[in-house]
Amino acid sequence: MRTGVIKISLDSVQIRVETLGGFAIVDGRNRIIEQEKRSSKTWKMLQYLVTHRHKIVTQEELADVFCEEDNMESAGSALRTIVYRARTALAKAGLSCADSLILTKGGGYSWNTEINCAVDIEEFETYYKSAGTIVEEETRLEMLLRACELYRGDFLPNSVGELWVMPLSRFYRSMYISCALDALKLLGQFGRNVEAEKLCAKALYIDPFDERIIEYHLKVLIAQSKFSDAHDEYKRVEAMFFDVLGVSFSENLRALYAVIHKPEMQLGMTLDNLLESWLKDANFPGAYYCDLSEFKTFVQIEARSVPRSGQSTYIVMFETKHDADIRSAGAMKQLGIIIPKNLRMGDLYTRSGPSQYLLMLNSLTYEDCKMLVNRIMHDLDSKYLPKVTGTTIKALAPLLS
Repeated sequence: MRTGVIKISLDSVQIRVETLGGFAIVDGRNRIIEQEKRSSKTWKMLQYLVTHRHKIVTQEELADVFCEEDNMESAGSALRTIVYRARTALAKAGLSCADSLILTKGGGYSWNTEINCAVDIEEFETYYKSAGTIVEEETRLEMLLRACELYRGDFLPNSVGELWVMPLSRFYRSMYISCALDALKLLGQFGRNVEAEKLCAKALYIDPFDERIIEYHLKVLIAQSKFSDAHDEYKRVEAMFFDVLGVSFSENLRALYAVIHKPEMQLGMTLDNLLESWLKDANFPGAYYCDLSEFKTFVQIEARSVPRSGQSTYIVMFETKHDADIRSAGAMKQLGIIIPKNLRMGDLYTRSGPSQYLLMLNSLTYEDCKMLVNRIMHDLDSKYLPKVTGTTIKALAPLLS
């Protein structure tokens, strides 16, 4: 049986409060937006009361949040001042219910629940939880996408340093990522790749390091035959993981790199068509960049070929300091630009770790390799030179059967 879509009635809503991606109170056409980059106590009071709007918040609780420890004796007066300023600010901004929005009762303060009010976090949570109760997949997907649309950014970003905001911000972000993952799975099942790509872009803006979203993004690009875009995205995110986290990808993501470079052969393709398809994306200037597993494969193949060719192959390693100094990250970033410019089209290179690059050079002498290394070091900005801890050149030993 098809389960009907659960709709939240907003017909009688008088005001709307937005907390995701920023704080705003909307009264008809009047949109009152928090302007400051860092929330004032007036805005924080409004944020706290609307977040806890289904209860009376005691003065003691508010004093713990808004008053300094050494001013606890005057907390009651300080809270009255904050509430007065909040009412005044809302009235000046043209809010029709400014005087009655915050109530004083029961030895504390509360958001006036008599005023019809829609709050985005409540709608977001309702859509997400409702989706979990729906069996019919298309309807469930619709609910998940509605929830994702409501999530415009993290909870109260201008107040993220507040102790009470931090756990809620993590909670709603985690809920959004779960919601996005569930939606992406269903979008994939229905072949709605364009929508999935847009959702991945939004989710990665929220959490750029979630490998599950990154994996979906790469798969969606591959599904649309956007192999060049997938390759560029893989390289961008790989560099970000190295630079910011100092770690490499999981096996699942590294396995996708091979898929990006090996699109499925279509049934009935001629050899000419196949070669044209493979070589089309290889016609770019500079050396060939590959990930570490692919580089390893090339090294193994080359080691098997050296005895027959009689030519030397050298592996070169550039190493930088792996520390928190911004110049170390700068050195790796600049090496990533300089290295391919100094290599030939047939040369290979890869970033093998947070502070390492590897090069594979064919048909060169040891002296040629030393000259190449010196040229790369010469092109490196002088402020980064102290961060390069070593360069190693080693001839690839042949595999003897």
